[in-house]
Amino acid sequence: MNKILNKSNIISLIFSVLFAIGLYTLINDFNLVMEHIFSVNYSVFIIASLIYFTSVILRYLRWKIIYLELLNNYKFNMLNETIIGYMANNILPFRIGELFRARRINLREKTNYVSILSTILTERITDVLALLIFILISLIFVDKKFLEVYEFDYVSSFLYLFILFCLFMIGIFFLKRFSIYKIMIENIFMFIKTLFSFFLVKRNSKLYFYIFILSISIWLIESGVYFFVAYNLIDNINLFNLFFIILMVCAITNLSGIIPSLPGNIGNFEFFGTLTLVAFGINSVISGSIIIVVHLVLWIPITFLGIIIIILEKFYLSKKDL
Repeated sequence: MNKILNKSNIISLIFSVLFAIGLYTLINDFNLVMEHIFSVNYSVFIIASLIYFTSVILRYLRWKIIYLELLNNYKFNMLNETIIGYMANNILPFRIGELFRARRINLREKTNYVSILSTILTERITDVLALLIFILISLIFVDKKFLEVYEFDYVSSFLYLFILFCLFMIGIFFLKRFSIYKIMIENIFMFIKTLFSFFLVKRNSKLYFYIFILSISIWLIESGVYFFVAYNLIDNINLFNLFFIILMVCAITNLSGIIPSLPGNIGNFEFFGTLTLVAFGINSVISGSIIIVVHLVLWIPITFLGIIIIILEKFYLSKKDL
């Protein structure tokens, strides 16, 4: 297990360093970036942080709906665990904060670990769907010349995925002929079935609607953090266009978390966010400044709050044992 974690840490470090180098080549003048960051009024950080915490509260409400649907009840402080989960993602590599959150609840509630993990996976799936919708909507406003640069061969890509799928199915067919592999495959499918249990059972259509609306609202509010920071750093830009640019940036920076990275998606977040803004014609120095300020807002307050909650929790337990 330790070897696997060490390897994942090395992979995360490599990706983050590569993207940090990419960011450097995009910006070149980091002194100017630092000047822009330090010129931002502290009130911008405070207001942006409050906007972000509004989205955290909605995340808690969404998780509560999903958790009650799958596991019926809970006794722990779900808002605290939501904050601790995001704190853990910010200080642990490879986004294993989700596993940390599930493990904490598993130890307290004595509930099946994979079932708890399935509630968090359900959140992440709805997040990805919401972010993909943001990208599709924002593409309407992308300069067509920009799109023409990146030609995508859909036919070749489809054939490639189809061949991979066929090879996968052939592999399963042959493995099933051996009893030991048959048991292993059955266990894997049972694990996957538990993880995706929310989507494998027909549920009330209102439930899907509420979760979808919450997911869209969460990311609209988090986009508000980007928008508010950008509004204070960019001069002379159409706010209507800026809104859709920010939707794209928010989606891409958060989806970049799929790629291995250092804690808090450091490197990946800055590179992809800056690259997207630059692609829309915004100065690279301003773009880098916006993304770094946004990342600070998304990282510092919730990380410190999560640490404070854990410290208070340990203090309460130690006091209770006396």
